[in-house]
Amino acid sequence: MMGHRKKIVIAGASGLVGGAALARFGKRDDWDVVAISRRPPLMPLGNATHVSIDLGNPEDCARSAHALSNATHVVYAALSERSDDLFAGWTDPQQIALNEAMLINLMEPLIQGSPGLQHVSLIHGGKAYGVHLRDQKLKMPLHEGLPRHAGDNFYHRQEDYITQRQRGSSWSWTIFRPGGIWGAAIGANMNSLLVLAVFACLLKEAGRGMPVPSGYSAYNEPTDVDLVAEAVEWAGTAPTARNEIFNIANGDILAWHDLFELTADILNMPLESPRKFDMREEIENLSHLWPAMVDRYGLQAPRDLNELLGTSLQIAGMLSNDVPPEDVLRWGLLSTIKIRQAGFTGCVSSFDSLRKYIERYQDLRVIPTFSQSRPRKSVAGGANIPIVSSEIVRP
Repeated sequence: MMGHRKKIVIAGASGLVGGAALARFGKRDDWDVVAISRRPPLMPLGNATHVSIDLGNPEDCARSAHALSNATHVVYAALSERSDDLFAGWTDPQQIALNEAMLINLMEPLIQGSPGLQHVSLIHGGKAYGVHLRDQKLKMPLHEGLPRHAGDNFYHRQEDYITQRQRGSSWSWTIFRPGGIWGAAIGANMNSLLVLAVFACLLKEAGRGMPVPSGYSAYNEPTDVDLVAEAVEWAGTAPTARNEIFNIANGDILAWHDLFELTADILNMPLESPRKFDMREEIENLSHLWPAMVDRYGLQAPRDLNELLGTSLQIAGMLSNDVPPEDVLRWGLLSTIKIRQAGFTGCVSSFDSLRKYIERYQDLRVIPTFSQSRPRKSVAGGANIPIVSSEIVRP
């Protein structure tokens, strides 16, 4: 492939990781970029071409074979969730089969039309370890060599498909398993950061301070999507990434309850006393303020909060509620030793990452830029971030 132009197909370009890959590759002159999603991406296309494809429809993928042809690299970051019940969808046989079919529907015409294919990156997550299953006794930290959990899992099905499909081929694959994903997208799945930012903006508009949940908090190991996009580019040429699975995360750990205080600091909001509350209920109670906020601040965001947040609104209560002490690690802590030993050493301060994406949402006019809402910059390691109140009980 020396001397040949590279072409990357990004599936799920309207989502968090897909949008980051689009932002990274779409501004490059040495890549042809095809962004695939049903909805237009939030991130600017740059030099990329957007193609609307329903990956669940094999005929739609076949009709788009020309747009997919001659690909050298693929980023598969597409995901279908049940809109009526996000949590039930994770074990729903129909939803599992759909997510498997979506990958196959894309890859079959793409492989057939891309004799120079070099690399495929799949974006998975902690559910590959069974963090979503209540009966699983998880060993910490979660590492890539752990046996699969019992039962069906669409990540496992996708892994089996890409492994079997690659055998005997010159191209390779890499599977990434990030922690909690932070990035910029509208209507995306599991977009916890935007839910928190919108919650804070609604409270600020109502003239209220930010509450801090009391009790026990789940630990969070964030993964900045820009870091994932960087790892995707690395894996495309690294021999040590060939046909490997890697956990990836920023490199630090936060308790979810602390993020409320950090967000208040970024938006220059006062803090309320720690109390029990359900963030989803609070957002729904304040949702009547949002349409007027879109007009008042000139936002380029949907007037319907359900359209803005998508299925992410369903996880809001989980993020604010107290958890039993035995569940503080329910979503798992990932070991990132393997990817570092393979040669990828990127890391990000999650304090800086949180600030970056709140400001990015403001710059994209998804949330308001309130006057004096950017009081100061943090530095690596979280300096200048307030210490969480000692009134909050910690495990």
